[in-house]
Amino acid sequence: MIVDCHTHWGICWHERDGADPANWLAVLDTHGIDKAFLMPHAGIYRLDQCKADNNTVAAIAAQKPERLISIGTAWPQMGREAVAEARRCIVNLGMKGLKFHPWLQGFSTADRCFGEICGLMGELNAPVFFHDGTPCYSLPEQVGGLARRFPKTRFVLGHSGILWNWRSALSVARHPNIWICLCGPHMRAMEILCRKAYPRRILWGTDFGFGFSDSIEYRLNLILRAKIDDKLREKILGENPLQLLGVQ
Repeated sequence: MIVDCHTHWGICWHERDGADPANWLAVLDTHGIDKAFLMPHAGIYRLDQCKADNNTVAAIAAQKPERLISIGTAWPQMGREAVAEARRCIVNLGMKGLKFHPWLQGFSTADRCFGEICGLMGELNAPVFFHDGTPCYSLPEQVGGLARRFPKTRFVLGHSGILWNWRSALSVARHPNIWICLCGPHMRAMEILCRKAYPRRILWGTDFGFGFSDSIEYRLNLILRAKIDDKLREKILGENPLQLLGVQ
């Protein structure tokens, strides 16, 4: 079982294929990816497209529920409307979590409305995924601050600090409500993260879908060739993500 915990329904795919994921899924098939967490692209790029893109992602995932797990988003700048949209994603659309890109969306993790959303996700038992590793709004340490403020909410570092902040990701991963996703660090960093981080809170992903390029081959080869215990690699690729979301 291989689960890609970080993919997007990219703007270019939607413009070309509408709401048909067949070509998108064909790329996953090439690499033997069984399931994927499907996240928005237009919705984190444009505030005015947030709600529509959440609807699209949910509808696409509903076509292949055995393979696609939908993740929504919201914009804290919208205040009460953002909180309502966050709730709608989980309660009405059946999405399993929310994805935020503070650097691209342009908000601070200290935003009061965002804090309310994080608290709500804890109540709804839905994890919060982040783009992390990019100053000044998307640092692992900032997510660590959220983990302390909202101990009942699960947070996922979507890039484990990328190439340059993976040590910070390892540091904040000590919090029992933080997961790290191996989607960005180089191979040696991945090996150290797998050796030192809590083994059941490590995920893997590719960021596939932002464009037509195939990012899966490179990132899959990294984790397959890295010096990681085989049993741990199996947990990272298959068991851990399903346990995070409580799905089969």
